[in-house]
Amino acid sequence: TLRKQTQERIDEGFIGRNSAELIRRVNGQTIGVGKFASDVAIYSYTSSDENGDFNRATATRLNVPINGGNPTVLVIKKNKSILENLILWLAQSARQDSEGDRKIFDVPVLVIDDEADSASVNSGTEEDVRTINRYIRVLLNLFDRNAFIGYTATPYANLFIPSSWNRELRTTIGGESFKIGEDLFPRDFIVSIHPPNNYIGATEVFGHGEAGNEELPDPLPIIRGALDQEPHFPAHINKENRDHLPEGLPASLKRAIQSFILTCAIRRLRGQTAKHNSMLVHVALRVAWIDRIARLVNEVLHDYRNQIQLNAGPLLRDLEQLFDEDFDRTTKSVVENLRYQDPAIKPTTWEAVRAELYAAVNKIEVRSVHGQQNLRTLEYRNVQELNYEEYEGSGLSVIAVGGNKLARGLTLEGLSVSYYLRTTRMYDSLMQMGRWFGYRPGYVDLCRLYTTPELQLWYEHVAMASDEMRADFDVMSSQNKTPAQFQIKVMKHPGMLMITAAAKMKGHETLELSYSGQLKQTYAFSDKSEDVANNYRALQMLLGQLPEPVHPSSDGPVNSILWRGIDACHVVDFLASYNGLGFFPSESMRGYVLQQNGSGLLTHWNVALVLNSRNQHNHRIRFRDVRPHEFKWSTGSISGGMPARSLQKKGDVLIVGGSKNAILDKRARTIDLDLPSPAESISEQELRAIRKNAGVPLLVILPLDPRVSGAEHAVPIVGVGIQFPEIDGEVAYEYAVRPMAGMEDDVQESDDPADA
Repeated sequence: TLRKQTQERIDEGFIGRNSAELIRRVNGQTIGVGKFASDVAIYSYTSSDENGDFNRATATRLNVPINGGNPTVLVIKKNKSILENLILWLAQSARQDSEGDRKIFDVPVLVIDDEADSASVNSGTEEDVRTINRYIRVLLNLFDRNAFIGYTATPYANLFIPSSWNRELRTTIGGESFKIGEDLFPRDFIVSIHPPNNYIGATEVFGHGEAGNEELPDPLPIIRGALDQEPHFPAHINKENRDHLPEGLPASLKRAIQSFILTCAIRRLRGQTAKHNSMLVHVALRVAWIDRIARLVNEVLHDYRNQIQLNAGPLLRDLEQLFDEDFDRTTKSVVENLRYQDPAIKPTTWEAVRAELYAAVNKIEVRSVHGQQNLRTLEYRNVQELNYEEYEGSGLSVIAVGGNKLARGLTLEGLSVSYYLRTTRMYDSLMQMGRWFGYRPGYVDLCRLYTTPELQLWYEHVAMASDEMRADFDVMSSQNKTPAQFQIKVMKHPGMLMITAAAKMKGHETLELSYSGQLKQTYAFSDKSEDVANNYRALQMLLGQLPEPVHPSSDGPVNSILWRGIDACHVVDFLASYNGLGFFPSESMRGYVLQQNGSGLLTHWNVALVLNSRNQHNHRIRFRDVRPHEFKWSTGSISGGMPARSLQKKGDVLIVGGSKNAILDKRARTIDLDLPSPAESISEQELRAIRKNAGVPLLVILPLDPRVSGAEHAVPIVGVGIQFPEIDGEVAYEYAVRPMAGMEDDVQESDDPADA
């Protein structure tokens, strides 16, 4: 079903013709992009027919050369026999390269791996490679010009694919030997595709889990409790209770069905009579359970249909109460708080809804969606795929009861009501089973998710971890880093949840992230002009957001500008833009600050800009002339000399000289503190206590004179230091971290804890 759905979208969005007609050599009507003039004919080896997956006999009959002047498309399942046949068929066009391997030359191939974390990630070892991963790598390696793009909403497993692979490893397919090739870690880029503001994702449904963060929108008021699943549906179905099939439905599921009837009726009032309406029921994985629940749901729906038709029984009273207490109030709340405009969403009256109830309920059918085709063993015989295309123009209204077949990739058109109880311990499975994410034009206020409080808490955590992961991808992109150069990490759950299957995370390390009482400072810089310019832009953006400073002039031995009580959001934005070149953990500190902000900590900062006084001898290196530079903030500016540090050039990297690799001395990192004596005379332990008592973190910025690098950069090289106060009772977060090839081999950091 998913393959067919994907092929139809490729037909419309790329080929411009119905692929089933292309395969049959029928000159049919153009569709989608085909309606625009083009002199390029696109061929397809697969079709939108139900059995339209790749077939060697069909491909041979078509006789379309893969090395012709026209693109050729295949939409195939990640299935062992399909991939085997495709590889063997393609190998007919290959010839030996200089190393004796089979290669197809001068034919570029683009492989788009949809749901790239499913089956494609090798859960075996480097030597014992699992089938689908092995065959995808063989397919890519068969072409001398290849590109691979993985596409998924849940890339957790992909992030932990190792960079190393056995370059000599081979496999046998159909009696022929093939080299397996490179593994599928996204070494070149990871792009987080940001949806428009009318997309309903995990954050919109569940919130972010960050208490007190006023910048984050409140979640939509669409979650309803399913607190009565037992004894009907056990919390865990195992070998002891798997044969004890339910005899009835919990009241929460009946209420969910009533909500779906109301939704269908209200959508009719909004002119959406011909639109699809779907309800998802996902309670269990076993076919016997899906079959029984579908039968029970159909019986309840049949009863409701009769009560509405005959105007008898308690249902109409229950529906009116549900409308008044839930739907009417929720619609008004959503209209007031929705972050985008949707003119179709408007309140209505119970009288208008009641008039549409029978037409709505009479259209609803219950389908059992699973892989069992032997109807003789089933209680409920309506086992059909969700083929929405058959109902274009009239609209399909369906309650789909299923398990895994509804749990990944497949779009449930017009999904409004979800009843979801099935637990899983993995982030990726949880997010994939949440089919309620997507676009809900004209009916987002009518959507309902019935689930348990435990699952709601789990989803809140995964939403927070996913948002942080996506933000890291944006930081990586802004710093022009590749995934191999970036510290990829995913927040762990403090309880029982796993990020993904353990077999897909064998190479990960665990990092406990805490900066309580620590000093972090830059000790290496990029000497590339674009990196220097990027960090200077980040400094300019920060200064442009700051108000009048406390003292914008020389104060003692350090000429400095100091701001107090600066909102953490400005520091977070600066860390997101600043490229620390892998030596300064700006991205992890940014995440740490955001997490502590959620607990009401580190919400306000002191910020200092340290300059060079013309009257003071610099403690590292002194130029004959101090180059002045103008720094502007929102209410003023100052012209000051740029500090200098001894920097040793190693390739494109500048390393701070000296035994401690430090750019901050005690005076600079205590610039905001009221000290009883000069900083140099106070011990580190005493300084930690004073900082802890003050409770305010300090961001120090040093715009270093670029002449030390030997390159005439037009702007300063921006150095940064952060001093965190010690936090009692701090919640330290654990992250799963992908090992990164470090750039630290030539750099020795200080052993002094003050500089750690």
